[in-house]
Amino acid sequence: MNWPALPLAAAVGLATVAVDASSILSCAGAYDHDSNKILMIGWRGLNSDACLYETVEDARVTMTAYLWNNVMVYDIPRAISLGFSPSANSASDTNVIAVEEQRKLQSLQTQPCIDGLSDGILNQTLHYSLLAKSIYPWADALPKDVFMEYVVPFAVANEPRTDYRQLLFDSLRDSLKEWERSLDANQIMSGEEVQTSMKQAVKVINTRLWSILGKPNKPIVFNAGLTPRIYDPLSVIAYGHSSCTGLAILLIAALRSVGIAARLAGSPAWWGDADNGNHSWVEVFLPGEDGGKWIFLEPTPGIAEGDEDTADADDLDRDPCKRWFCHSSRFNGTTRVYATMYTKSESSLFHPMAWGVGDEGVVGVNRSDYYTGVCGACL
Repeated sequence: MNWPALPLAAAVGLATVAVDASSILSCAGAYDHDSNKILMIGWRGLNSDACLYETVEDARVTMTAYLWNNVMVYDIPRAISLGFSPSANSASDTNVIAVEEQRKLQSLQTQPCIDGLSDGILNQTLHYSLLAKSIYPWADALPKDVFMEYVVPFAVANEPRTDYRQLLFDSLRDSLKEWERSLDANQIMSGEEVQTSMKQAVKVINTRLWSILGKPNKPIVFNAGLTPRIYDPLSVIAYGHSSCTGLAILLIAALRSVGIAARLAGSPAWWGDADNGNHSWVEVFLPGEDGGKWIFLEPTPGIAEGDEDTADADDLDRDPCKRWFCHSSRFNGTTRVYATMYTKSESSLFHPMAWGVGDEGVVGVNRSDYYTGVCGACL
């Protein structure tokens, strides 16, 4: 594509550039074609006619600070092993929780970088988040705050923290080749084209993920009652099965690994009674001129290699009423639904988890009204 000319100030910090509002990819970053390295990161601004640019180094600092200022309580004791550094992170003075967590981090014993020790999950998360943004066009359509909250984090809920980002990115790359940005060709896409490509990519991922990460002739499948024993991405891959929560977290992790904003949604208790069971699924953020919206879908495990063309994996264009749980009989006003968040605030709700009753460590948003409206209309 034709990269917008960047002011000299962009080389040392954040810069704003006016762009054609009809071209989402005008906010793509800038590359050094000789070294094939990304030099600048472009963010969609609050106004549709402006882009914000920053260096890769500045972007990493911003992302690290965001993750630390909103760190989940489970991750504080192992902050250093995750890759956070007491000297490299600064908590916002307006975030009382984060300031206290910063003190705790600084009180931990630090270790020198010696042979046999890596730099933790954090570095891999930052690297592959920016790499995905540099090669997949749909990532440029995401507002910066959405990318930060629903692409960058190394965790979805309270699942065990494992280093899966590179594995998922590499595993899906061949399947997504047709959507990679060419560094040499002019490539300008409309908002509608970006939405279409993103929807197609989600469909491909939900179709092929299970066989790509499964064993030969044995795709990943659904087995009930396995949360919280098997529900982090690497455990699901290793065992080859999980219940709804583990499958949803794996699909979310896969989508995030290629720059698609996704989060966990679900009800901790049908009709408000835990004895009636629970369910988890996935929400994907679809950017648009109206600011974008969240659309839900279900993981479709069990699709074997060779069956992709005849499989009917769930996608973002499916009628919500076609999903088994989206029915007025379940959404009569008594079923509550929540989705996960990462950003903390003093007014934050927590995401209730059927597998962790009383655990208030995951930030959430109440989505009950949305699902009551959508699924309550399904007869």
